[in-house]
Amino acid sequence: MFSESILSANLAALERVQGRRPTLTGLDPDRVRAIPDDAAGLQLELSTSTGSWVPLQGPVVTQFPKQLLVIGPALGAVLDQIEGVGAATRVVAIEPDPGVAVLMLARRDWTSWIEQGSLRLLTGPDYGGAANCARSVDVSEPPQLLVSPELAHHRPDDVAAARVVAERLISEAEKNASARKRFAGPYLLQSLGNLPVIARESNVAALDGVCASRPAVIVGAGPSLDDNLPALAALQDHAVIVAADTTLRPLLAGGVRPHIMVAVDPSPLNAQHLTGVEALDDIWLAAEGSLHPSAFGGFAGRIFTFKVSDHQPWPWLRALGCDRGLLQTWGSVATSAFDLARRMGCDPIIYAGLDLSFPVRRPYCANTIYDALWRDAMAQYGCTWQQLVDEYFGRPGNKLRRPDIHGASVATSAHLVSFRDWLVEQTAGDGTRRFINATGAGILHGGRIVQSTLEGALANAPAIGGLREVIRAAHASGLIAGHVVAAAVDQLVANIDAPPGAAHVARWIEFTAGTVTAAEVRERLEAASSAMIR
Repeated sequence: MFSESILSANLAALERVQGRRPTLTGLDPDRVRAIPDDAAGLQLELSTSTGSWVPLQGPVVTQFPKQLLVIGPALGAVLDQIEGVGAATRVVAIEPDPGVAVLMLARRDWTSWIEQGSLRLLTGPDYGGAANCARSVDVSEPPQLLVSPELAHHRPDDVAAARVVAERLISEAEKNASARKRFAGPYLLQSLGNLPVIARESNVAALDGVCASRPAVIVGAGPSLDDNLPALAALQDHAVIVAADTTLRPLLAGGVRPHIMVAVDPSPLNAQHLTGVEALDDIWLAAEGSLHPSAFGGFAGRIFTFKVSDHQPWPWLRALGCDRGLLQTWGSVATSAFDLARRMGCDPIIYAGLDLSFPVRRPYCANTIYDALWRDAMAQYGCTWQQLVDEYFGRPGNKLRRPDIHGASVATSAHLVSFRDWLVEQTAGDGTRRFINATGAGILHGGRIVQSTLEGALANAPAIGGLREVIRAAHASGLIAGHVVAAAVDQLVANIDAPPGAAHVARWIEFTAGTVTAAEVRERLEAASSAMIR
């Protein structure tokens, strides 16, 4: 019943869908023991504070909701129950004891559960991978939490730590659901409107491995970027500079020409980071397919498009041979820039301007578009800079405090802490690649991230010649026959009220939870058809 081959298959499936394997160890014989059993193969027993042993069987499920979070599933009997009644319940198993998780994964084949999205597994004590798991938690109905009675009685501290993880999963999943409801409409309509760009520009997957073992600097627009710029300007030829869209103006003002800008946010305001800037002919743009169309103009012919999930209309585009690579995004464009550097094979990955906090009373570095917006606000409201800053940092959401890289307390916000936690978690499961924070301030520490300066991080890195030519060649290799997409769009417009066109439109509208209409879809498709290059 328990086998190494089953364990290996389950672990491989978890790695595919969760991005990393859960932490696993052998059983601690002072905490849990496995007793041979003729019927079940093994029975688990849990030690108590009195030195006795009690059966460890895990919880029993009596209701079968859409989503269940199980603390202490033991050997997975609760999953057997769900399967036995044919319920469609999705389960996140939160197992405090990684040794017990090994036995659960070796007991039976869970690969179909895992690959269909019905099972995710997190193990203590670090519960690595929780951020990615939150994306698969279904909160369309209130999730239910089920706790092992044996652990609740004999291991209350373990259960308390696991509850924190469960609550975080639910909170993040609710934020994701809210964001989807808010942004799904713009995502869809702008993706459809951007079909001419998607069809004629390249695939971000063409960048896979092109800078293997080359250092990359991920640049964010935190206030410390002002201090990082002189060193970055001096060393810009020694690393691939992958920068958040917010940083384009600050970098150029500081004498730094990034190699690739990354943009995700589809709003018109965010597009302003990339518009109205001249002489971009040697800078490339990695753009999510739903970016506001005004952002593309300065980068025509130098764009790599990507997706952040397989949302609509990507299944349709994939069927046409126009799929695009996926970049993970955890609420911040900096996380997508980080994932792009990983896809490119870069090592080490160095961070600059990623304070993820407010080490000085300023939310961003100088020279972003927000400088002008803040000046406009001061003129409109007749306030001083100090009054504007006091109002911003007086907001409850910006008063959270966390230890910075020096151990001192610094102001931050919950969403910035979430970005930091995701980055730390991702580095923990990333093999032997090195991660260096050269920001010099802020809260980006933990896991496998080490602290240094840009000079120290790039001390032994030679200048990289021909890097922009490498990126240019990658762009050419990722182009497709755009006329195929153009023909499909024309056909869809001509038959939008008949099968299969009507079915596509219905799926797209369902994706937006009804926030867009068929008329809006038709309008975007007609505009895309007119703009297609054939």
